[in-house]
Amino acid sequence: MDFKKSRITILKILISVVFLFLLTLPVNYYINYNYSKTLNTFYSEFNQCNFDDAKETLSDNSFILKLKKKVMTTEVSKYFTSIITTLCNELKNNNIASDQAVAVFKEIKSYDILDESLDKLILTLDQNYISEDSSLYKSYLDLALEKYNAGEFSEAINMFSKIPYSQLEYYNTAQDYIEICKSSYKQALFEEADKLASEDYYTKAIDLLSSADTSILSSNDKDIENKISSIEIARDEYLATDYYIDNAQTTSTSLLQNLNTETINTLNIESNTPYFVYVNLNAQKTYVYGGSSNNWTLEKEFDCSTGIESEATPKGVYTVTGRGDWFYSDQYEQGGKYWVQFWGDYLFHSLPYDESQSTIVDYTLGVPASHGCIRLAVEDSKWLFDNMPDDTKVIIN
Repeated sequence: MDFKKSRITILKILISVVFLFLLTLPVNYYINYNYSKTLNTFYSEFNQCNFDDAKETLSDNSFILKLKKKVMTTEVSKYFTSIITTLCNELKNNNIASDQAVAVFKEIKSYDILDESLDKLILTLDQNYISEDSSLYKSYLDLALEKYNAGEFSEAINMFSKIPYSQLEYYNTAQDYIEICKSSYKQALFEEADKLASEDYYTKAIDLLSSADTSILSSNDKDIENKISSIEIARDEYLATDYYIDNAQTTSTSLLQNLNTETINTLNIESNTPYFVYVNLNAQKTYVYGGSSNNWTLEKEFDCSTGIESEATPKGVYTVTGRGDWFYSDQYEQGGKYWVQFWGDYLFHSLPYDESQSTIVDYTLGVPASHGCIRLAVEDSKWLFDNMPDDTKVIIN
């Protein structure tokens, strides 16, 4: 009798378990169906940039969302990560404007699901980004350090400067690095200037220092001023002496004034291109050499006209820095075609034309006649314009 009762009890329990299992099936289906429906609605609204509607979808305090909160957070996090990856690729391929991507990233940030790396990503695109999250300042600091290590000193200083005194933990580090940025930039500038000066590019070294980034250094930085002065002294001494230094070899002025195929390859003269140009002021000749150090071949010899005594063409070592089809001077009421720049306003260019560009106003060649530039026959200036690369060495003496 007891055994029979026991069997009945077990049967009742089994029936109850089966009943409960069968009951949970529709409940689970209902919960999962509505959860999936809610999540798909969210995805759809977010994909269409209906951000308010998307956020409202997940703001529902229903029992289902509360029950699935942990799973929902994981799935939304994966979804946001995929969006960020896609947008980063689109940015890389220039298929989307940075401000569009930033707008989406900021919306994702507002869900407070992803970590602080999202702040860092936004900051790379929008350095004026402000967040109430204190971790933002850590991101500012990290990003600024990356820019400093990459030698992007101006941008690094801009980032360091955004960290307020109230964030003392990061502020002191930022202030230290601002000074380090300035010092590193100045050191790199001086090293480049010294390198140029050692190669006799004194004017180029001075121009480099004179155009120092004023967002990093003061426009009247004393170290820069002193460095410029020292290079100017070296340049003056270089031009005043009877010897020019080129690649640790001394070459006398008299020898430079008589460059030819017999002597050119004894001077160790180097250029950053396969050409170099020599202007002989006494002979009023422009020589173009092709090749490389101690292997130069005379390719062109042009009659030229350099500056008159009161507006002399500057002597020295320069490089080609630019070119253009035409310029016109209102001061002298004449212009030139096919100009090639070697220092400031000093150019190689054609014989002078009137403003209409149709009439040559002075055919003089072979004697000084210009206002400091080096005049050439039209066809010669065109050849120089077409064939002489930027950074070609130019020697004038």
